[in-house]
This record gives sequence, structure tokens and C-alpha cells, in this order.
Amino acid sequence: MFLAAAAEVDTINTSELEELVEATSDERESYEEPPADWDFVLIDTRSNEEYAAGHINGAINMPEDEEFAPDMLPEDETEKLVFYGGDCHEWMREAQELGYENIYHYEASLIGWERAGNYLTTTPEHVQALLDSDYTDDADTLPYLIIDTRGHATYMESHVPSAQSRPHTVFEEKFLDYMPAEKDVEIITYCGGFF
Repeated sequence: MFLAAAAEVDTINTSELEELVEATSDERESYEEPPADWDFVLIDTRSNEEYAAGHINGAINMPEDEEFAPDMLPEDETEKLVFYGGDCHEWMREAQELGYENIYHYEASLIGWERAGNYLTTTPEHVQALLDSDYTDDADTLPYLIIDTRGHATYMESHVPSAQSRPHTVFEEKFLDYMPAEKDVEIITYCGGFF
């Protein structure tokens, strides 16, 4: 348990969060709202930039360095709220003061999530920024690799400029050994789904 102000907040571990989070959701229409088919809200309290570069699939962003945004929270005060990020304690306290009763802290955050073999999701704006010539022409920015995991025929119809076709159906057998040896290369994958 963690003490936020005077009230207790339960923690949730990675395996418990994995059970809650589904790999994909057909019900999510934007990054500003949680998937409608989830019975909880996952809240990333890191900055907009950090969230855009990588967050847990389905999380909404309520940056701790901005104003608290209670309108992003569900109307039902008994719905489970799971917070993660650098210093989410202030937002957990704010939610408690609004009457939310079912608040959890995912202390392992992104380190624990990735360590367990889970992936992160980026936003389209983050990918667009990587495609910007100011970014690609700047020698101080990290290199990146964009991978289109759809079938090759779909890739040939249209794809993100500079993306490489590496269909997910044969990725491990055919392409895994050819991934960049440099571990500081940012690898961006995309497919045909929302996430």
C-alpha cells in the first residue's frame, strides 16, 4: 500500500495489469479516451512527449506537469483507476478527493511493463515527427527504423515513407536475425489496427 495524503492506495503488479489490459480494442476512437470496452481506466501521468514516444496500450495521458483534468475520468466513481508514471501521487490524491474509491498505483511503470515482454504504443504525431526532415537531418537525433508488419501485398499498395516491409507472419523466421545490432535505434512498427 502507498499513502497518498491521508488515504491508502493499493498497488497493482505487472501480471495483474496484464490480465486487465487487452492487446487490442476495437472500441477506442482516440488517445484522449480509454477503450469503451474496458471496465477500468489506465492513466499515464508522464509528459505529453513521453506519452507520445511510448505508453501502455490503451492508457490515456494526464500529465503531472499540467492541470489536473477530472473530465478525463469516468463518471462512475467506483470504476477502477490505475495510475502510472514518474510522480502520479498528486493525481491519485486529487481523484480520491473527487470521491473515486477504486484507485491503484502501477509502481513498476514502463520498466516493469517492458521487462515482462510487453510492447509500448506510440502516437501518430510521434511517428510524423520522426519523418520530419528537421529530425532526420539532425545528426544529434537517434536513428530509427520503421517496420510495416502487414502483408507484403498490402505494403505495396501504400505504406509510410521509408518503412520496411516485414510481415508479422514470417518476422521471426525471416527477419529477426537482421534487426539492427545497435540497441539505440528506435524501432517503430505498425499494422492495420488502431493501436
